[in-house]
Amino acid sequence: MTKLRHVVRHEFLLTAANKAYVILTILGPFLIFAVTVLPSLLTRDPGAFAAGKPIAVYQAPETLRGTLSASFAAMDIDVEPVDDETTAKQSVLNGERVGLLTVGQGWPETGGAVWYSKSGSEVALYGTAQAALESSAREIKITESGLDPALVAKVLASPSFEVVKLEAGGGETKAGVESYFSVLMTAMVFVMIIYMTVLLYGQMIGRSVVTEKTSKTVEIMLSSVTSRELMFGKILGLGLAGILQYAIWIGMVFVLRAVVGPVFNIAMPSALSMANVAWLVVFFILAFFLYSSAYAAMGAASEDEQHLGQMAWPLLIFLIVPLVMIGTLTSNPDSGISVILSIFPMTSPIVMLIRILVSEPPAWQIVACLGLLAAAVAGMALLAAKIFRVGILMTGKRPGLKEVIRWVGVRG
Repeated sequence: MTKLRHVVRHEFLLTAANKAYVILTILGPFLIFAVTVLPSLLTRDPGAFAAGKPIAVYQAPETLRGTLSASFAAMDIDVEPVDDETTAKQSVLNGERVGLLTVGQGWPETGGAVWYSKSGSEVALYGTAQAALESSAREIKITESGLDPALVAKVLASPSFEVVKLEAGGGETKAGVESYFSVLMTAMVFVMIIYMTVLLYGQMIGRSVVTEKTSKTVEIMLSSVTSRELMFGKILGLGLAGILQYAIWIGMVFVLRAVVGPVFNIAMPSALSMANVAWLVVFFILAFFLYSSAYAAMGAASEDEQHLGQMAWPLLIFLIVPLVMIGTLTSNPDSGISVILSIFPMTSPIVMLIRILVSEPPAWQIVACLGLLAAAVAGMALLAAKIFRVGILMTGKRPGLKEVIRWVGVRG
């Protein structure tokens, strides 16, 4: 145990002093800040990114200009009528105005409207302009048709519609597009954190093993410790570094929820709860030991880093698949494919975390996920230890899959 502690301590200090570790530790809080504070600020002030720049309007009737001015007043954005469309477009390109709305001749009967901007991505602004156009056009058509405006308003009034999320224990909370966006953003950040940390630490272990193997350093190390102590020392050392990193991020979440949110009156996403953060840590620990054991085994079986990269492709696929399916998993957390992926050990750390963030799955599925994942971690560690013991001292050729399988059956 003393020798194992020395290996763990060495690997922990070596990892904590790594530049990538420091950068990722600093980057984590910024990701959390981006998913919590920024969306709330933009929702509260959707015109903030306009930076006080006006919107140009070309050929708009006076009544429409009044409607537009009233709509954008809530965003503290001025509406300026212009006489030259070409000059107005140039002012948008120069950054003097945030956008240009051109209304065609004969609007709203025969002419349309076009929104010009430098990026085309200011959804809040051109969405507001479109709503104002629709409202003004509707009023003009009602007036021209001679209908009673009050009667038309009553006929066109939309009935009330709400989306409510049912919770265990009889609780109910309002949901909708904003709620879905909040959960989606939180899920994306959590998934990216697990993906980056598990992949980074796994690759660090694999490369460390390959480097020590090719430089013959491992032969000196094995004169003092056993192969099992060396492998588990590396994994535990990096695991402690990862837990320290996550502890820093959890502290950041606590500060955001307990201090920053109340002080600046910023609503934190409901998915960013301490319970969900705890699940993030649990799934990171299990995913870390699962993938780190696999990377340690592949490092021992590899002749160089290029060979390690080729062998690691199957592991990368299991990490990438949930990443590219995050939108589908968030929209359909209880579909058959979601349930299967959330129980299959290689993908369950990410998929089950997404399902818990969206809507807590049945208890038996969580238990099955954790049980199978823990069994997979234990099984992977045993297989990795056998492969590591044989492969760490084998050089001169690239072993095939059949030969690696034979290593697993070697006793000793």
